[in-house]
Amino acid sequence: MKEKLINALAEALEMEPSQIKQLDTFRDYENYSSLTELSVLAMLDSDFGVEIEMEEFNKYKTVDNLIHLVSGNSSK
Repeated sequence: MKEKLINALAEALEMEPSQIKQLDTFRDYENYSSLTELSVLAMLDSDFGVEIEMEEFNKYKTVDNLIHLVSGNSSK
C-alpha cells in the first residue's frame, strides 16, 4: 500500500518516487500546488477508495499521514 501511494503521489507531483520520503510534508514539495492538491484528492478516491473533504484533507501533513489514511480505509 505504501509503495502504491508513493508512486501515485510521485505521478501527481511529477517527481520520481525515490524523491518522496515518508516523513516529508507533502505540501512542501516544489511542484505542489492547488491543482496538485485536487489531483491528490482524486487519486485517493479513484486508486484507494478514500473520499475525503478538503477540510479533513488539510489535517494530513506528511506522506506517512496519507499512507496511514489509505491503509486504514482501502480495500484495494
